[in-house]
Amino acid sequence: MSAKTVTIESKDYVFNTLKEAQRYYDAIVKELYNAQLTLTTGQDFEDLKWIYTTYCNYTKQNVELLKESDIVGFKGISTVQQKGGQYIPTECAAVIFSDGTEEEFFTDKAIKEIASQQNPR
Repeated sequence: MSAKTVTIESKDYVFNTLKEAQRYYDAIVKELYNAQLTLTTGQDFEDLKWIYTTYCNYTKQNVELLKESDIVGFKGISTVQQKGGQYIPTECAAVIFSDGTEEEFFTDKAIKEIASQQNPR
């Protein structure tokens, strides 16, 4: 089984492996969470916006609600996920829309789906 590359088109960059891409964006989300910052501009913002919209288009999730211009920011939040019957606190991103609503966004899950679409078997 060969490693899946991931191309982030918003910055025209190819990560050599899925894990490399996931670690890179996970670090950004953790930094946003730890610093309690909201990301509204810059390359990381454009990357996260591209990842979120691409994921939504691939999975047909929230597509009817989504206009790229509606995304105004990303921030790190704490949520609880169920894994193996246990509830585990974890950090993830929140997408902030122009109407003030927010939605949880797991970059790991989105990048995994993008890698699968970019590297079909």
